[in-house]
Amino acid sequence: MKKYFFVKLISIFIIIAAAFFICRTYIFQNKATNIYKYSQIQIPLEGQIIWNDSTLKNISVKDKNNDTIDVYIFPSANGKTLLINPPLDGFNENDKIYVTLSSNLHFKNYRMKEDKKLCFTIKAGNSSTLSRIVRKPQYGDIVGTTDNFMGYKYNHYGIYIGNNKVIHYCSSTGTATDAQIKETDMDTYFKPGNYFILNVKSSVEFNPKETVKRAETRLGEKSYNLLENNCEHFVIWAKTGNSKSYQLTNLSQSELAQIKIFTAMGINLQ
Repeated sequence: MKKYFFVKLISIFIIIAAAFFICRTYIFQNKATNIYKYSQIQIPLEGQIIWNDSTLKNISVKDKNNDTIDVYIFPSANGKTLLINPPLDGFNENDKIYVTLSSNLHFKNYRMKEDKKLCFTIKAGNSSTLSRIVRKPQYGDIVGTTDNFMGYKYNHYGIYIGNNKVIHYCSSTGTATDAQIKETDMDTYFKPGNYFILNVKSSVEFNPKETVKRAETRLGEKSYNLLENNCEHFVIWAKTGNSKSYQLTNLSQSELAQIKIFTAMGINLQ
């Protein structure tokens, strides 16, 4: 009798332990991180990711209805962080998004044992207002200059880091293929008398030191995309955490179609 009681007790313990493990796993996988409509998602990786044709097939970003979200996914310069830019019109507020990294992703000297699943809740807030001012740049400022390409008027931006230096997305050929986030002399791209300061007021705003530090973390990045990861996405992210291009969101449908043509041509506007 005691033997059967002991076996029954062990069985109950195993059932409770299994239920606890399943519940714990479910809660962990569905624990949501709060982000904003235009937040850039950054996911630290255990190893250096190998970026090839199969990489994006092993990363999914879906909403609560299990529909795929049109985001821009790219690696950090050192390959140890996965960056995800929101859609052109941002994530849907009050929605949940689910990011899954398949264990089939390839890394240098590392292998994932199981899929990694992350959940994010999109909350309202972190809106920004932009204005131009004309003055000498100060440490941590966003500097801009206006140019024209094939009839399309646009602004190019960078982060001023002092000593006449800026960090920005630039290219030596004017194409996206060699576009890279670099530190350069300011006068080369933002000529004296032809630049302005972009004043950003946001509910989340990093101070000058933090802004420059954030910009420096992305030096060497080579993932330029005119529609989804351009110079404006970069500087607004450095200042506010939002990866957003206001120039794109304010375009008409015909102007947006023109930008898509430039993107297909592999053009880098700077």
